[in-house]
Amino acid sequence: MVALVARRTNVIRLALVAVVMVAASFESLDGRSVAVAATNPCGLRPASPMTYGHVVVLMEENLSYKSAIGNGNAPYLNMLASDCALATNFHNETHPSQPNYMAATSGLATGVSVHTSNRSIYQQAATWSDLEESMGGNCGASATHYKRGHDPGYWYTPIAAVCKASDIPMTASDAGATTLPTAAFTWITPNQCHNHHWESGCTGQSTGAAFTQAMDKWLAGTIQAIQATADYQAGQTLIFVTFDEGQGGTSGENCADAANTDPSCRVVTIAVAAGVHAKTDPTFYTHYSMLRSAEAALGITTYLGNASTANDMRPGMGF
Repeated sequence: MVALVARRTNVIRLALVAVVMVAASFESLDGRSVAVAATNPCGLRPASPMTYGHVVVLMEENLSYKSAIGNGNAPYLNMLASDCALATNFHNETHPSQPNYMAATSGLATGVSVHTSNRSIYQQAATWSDLEESMGGNCGASATHYKRGHDPGYWYTPIAAVCKASDIPMTASDAGATTLPTAAFTWITPNQCHNHHWESGCTGQSTGAAFTQAMDKWLAGTIQAIQATADYQAGQTLIFVTFDEGQGGTSGENCADAANTDPSCRVVTIAVAAGVHAKTDPTFYTHYSMLRSAEAALGITTYLGNASTANDMRPGMGF
């Protein structure tokens, strides 16, 4: 078993290296070759702290693990997977999207377009913000390329009174997030043009390759901007890069079952921090695991919902 895991890890590493080697340039949406500043954000410090001042979750959309790792249209994502901590057996909870967003913030996969009274990490964290690209106004105002189902803060009734102050829009930009996280816990949702959702009406995007490139460019700009902050450089910011679900699948499917081998149930999740070092972790994880680990990283010891029994990602991924 050990030899098998070692061989599998080597295969993953070789695939990642092949993509990272071409990360210096790729075709932009208008056909030009553009540079990708792929400075490794991990390994800047010798070790991770016991707790962090800031935890950031950046949720992308609809990309299975097997379609992401080794994908030449996503060189920055693959650079992170190679140089930071990659979970190689991370499952979403179900299909479609919204239940996974709710699972990642409350430990419970609630339904679609349903408000809930469940407690969430927004209530646990000392401060929080939900940054929603292209949202029409604070706390769920509709707009083109914004989707409420991808805005978890909007759906929790216990935080409704403060939603307008903390669930805030970001101006859209192909270059990355236009607002940087400052709260203890920050959720970031790219708009439908930058999250790999394949929505019509996005400038220059009409093919799968173009949507993947747009996602990767936005991700690169966002992570590099956070990386440049003093808190990140001091080792006080932890970022989770994850996906809500893989392509395909069946509505209501139990993807949180470790025995489920449907590719639509397995997604890329990467821990990015100055004190994180390159590794791959084959432990079975879900968004419940990510929530538990985010709580623990903030010094919170009461775990919500299914996070209370989920595998802790910190030992295996080194954060």
